[in-house]
Amino acid sequence: MYMNKKSDIPNLTDKDYYFLSQNTYSSNKMKEAFKDRTPIESKSNKAYYVDKIKRDSDTGLDAYVFVQAKKKDGKWVKPDTPKNVVVAFAGTDPKNQFFQDVIDADGGNVVMGIDPKKKEHYIVEKDAKDTSKTLGKYNGTPTQDSMLSTGNYKLITKTSQIGEADNLVREVKQKYKGTSTVISTTGHSLGGAEAEYSAVNNNVYAVAFNSPSIVHLHSAEQQKKFNNGEYDRSIKSIINPDDMVGAGWWNEYDRHNGTTIYTKDPELSNAVREARMQGDVFQQIGQNAGYFFQTAILGMPDTHWVGSNNFTFDENGNVQNIEGDELVYDKNLKAMLPPEVASGSGAIKVTPAVAKQLAQKVNVMINDLRTMKREAENAYQEHDAEINDLKHDTYRQVGHGLYDKLTLEDVNNTLKNLAQSFDKKGNPLFYDVHAEKAYIASLQNTISDLEDISRYLAQIAKDFKSKDRMLANWLKL
Repeated sequence: MYMNKKSDIPNLTDKDYYFLSQNTYSSNKMKEAFKDRTPIESKSNKAYYVDKIKRDSDTGLDAYVFVQAKKKDGKWVKPDTPKNVVVAFAGTDPKNQFFQDVIDADGGNVVMGIDPKKKEHYIVEKDAKDTSKTLGKYNGTPTQDSMLSTGNYKLITKTSQIGEADNLVREVKQKYKGTSTVISTTGHSLGGAEAEYSAVNNNVYAVAFNSPSIVHLHSAEQQKKFNNGEYDRSIKSIINPDDMVGAGWWNEYDRHNGTTIYTKDPELSNAVREARMQGDVFQQIGQNAGYFFQTAILGMPDTHWVGSNNFTFDENGNVQNIEGDELVYDKNLKAMLPPEVASGSGAIKVTPAVAKQLAQKVNVMINDLRTMKREAENAYQEHDAEINDLKHDTYRQVGHGLYDKLTLEDVNNTLKNLAQSFDKKGNPLFYDVHAEKAYIASLQNTISDLEDISRYLAQIAKDFKSKDRMLANWLKL
């Protein structure tokens, strides 16, 4: 696995980013915190100052720059060089920004793939200091040209909402250039997409929640880096697999920019998705639209919101399984993993009990593979017996009734023409004998490897106990 070495990994947890992503939807609370210069405090004993609010009515950008506070004499203070600065982006706001969020950003950029860096011209007053809300997009109408001709107005350029998010992160990164401050991004839904996009372009860390895949918005060269795993350690998408926004509107997304962590085993979610894809195109559209409206809009059940029903965390702040299982699902690795491993927050803590549990799980896998190998061998043997019976049954009919002109040679030639391979006696086989041997051999090799791993894990557990006894004797416990 590759690591994007250009981005620093902050000492913040999944839960910390979750807390900040939630607060992007509390605009009044954030405005008060910014105005009063008071920090917002999380239950993880961390606090953050709202250092900047960036809202743009034209593009729909809704972002906050959070500076991590530090304790001094028992009080939170805003440091000149904070440990962490997080740029957090709010998600889609269909009520207040329908055209900017739903039509332009979600529909235009995320779904249709329109380049986020595409520039548009807007009209503002010549001496305007605040350009977050202009007089509108310049379309070259006679009225607009007349306004410009007076000399009291001018044109400025803006990109899309996602492009403006990228520009904001670039500004923040430049501000702390040459310091020890670690810059990172976060967000939910559309905000998560903006966090991922800007993180890639600015080489910073990102954690996104139920964010759509925006891999296609990057260059072909950048997409190769995603597929090579170069951003798996620096960008994390935490997704409820039931959520159509985060897991895929139609088919399941191939991947996000970095590591995709599902908050539960996606097997049932994928089965439900397959059921929605039954029938003709119109039925599929109806079934998928109905599911989206029911879950993402009505919240019955809610699969999308950045709330505790979709995201829970362990005592160390790592995202955990929302169904109570001990493991979460790493989509890139296609495996259920412990939360701390999937989140990359630390190494696995091996104890005798853990080693024993792992050995037991490996043994279950070994038994499953042995069953597969046995069934495969039986299937080939049954196939050979069936072909042999069919051949001799046909032989008995040669020269009689409908087959009165058929000869044994005709039967043998037909079987030889249809056969894919032959056994040692020259009998026709309707499968590739080399592929059969390779498949069974691969199963046996995997079984042998897992048996070695199982023995190793069992030895670890045994060694732990013996070392504990030695230490206890030495300490006379």
